[in-house]
Amino acid sequence: MPVPTPPGEATPTPHPLAYSLVHALMALPVAYGGGLSVEGLEHVPPGSPAVIAGNHQLALDPFVIGYAIPSRRAQVQFMTKQEAFGWPLVGPVLCAVGAFPVDRTTHDTRAVRRAIRVLQGGGCIGIFPQGTRGGAEMHGGVALIALRARAPIVPVRVWHDSPRRRGWPGGHWHVRFGSPLAPAGSIRSLTLRWENAVAVLG
Repeated sequence: MPVPTPPGEATPTPHPLAYSLVHALMALPVAYGGGLSVEGLEHVPPGSPAVIAGNHQLALDPFVIGYAIPSRRAQVQFMTKQEAFGWPLVGPVLCAVGAFPVDRTTHDTRAVRRAIRVLQGGGCIGIFPQGTRGGAEMHGGVALIALRARAPIVPVRVWHDSPRRRGWPGGHWHVRFGSPLAPAGSIRSLTLRWENAVAVLG
C-alpha cells in the first residue's frame, strides 16, 4: 500500500543537474584519497527501487558510495543526520541531491515515511544501519523500510586504506557491493542477514 504524503511533508527528490554536478565533483576528493576500486556494481539494480545499506566509518562514506554508482544507473538519496542540514553550504547541497534528514535521538517516523515513498516511486535510498560513524549497535530501521516498501537491501562495505591519516596520502578507497537481500522475514532476522552480508564483504 502506498504511503500517503502528509501536508507539509514533501517527498525528497534529487535535482538531476545538481546530482550530476556533485557526482562529478566527487572525483576530486576520491582522486586525492588515492583513487577508488568498485566491486559488485552489478548487484545494484538499474532503475529499480533498492536500499543501499552499508557500514559507516568516515564522513565521506555516503559521497564515495554515491560516486561508486554511475548516476545513469541509480541516484542514491541518503538518509542523513538532521544536524548536517544546518551546516553552511552542506545543507543546500544535501537537499539538492535528494538527501533527507533523520532525527537519530528518536524513532523518526517522518524519515521512515519519506524513505518508503522514495522507494515506492522507484527511487534508491542509502542508509547506515549503525546510525553513526563507527556505531556498534545495528538499528532495525533499514529492515523496516525495506519490508514496508518491498524493496531489496543491497549490502555494501566502504573503506579507505589509511583512514587515520589526514589527507590519506598513498591510500585508496574501496567500495564492495553484495548480492541483494530479499525483503522477507522479520525486522530482526533481516537486520541480522544484512549484518552478516556486510561482514562477508570485509
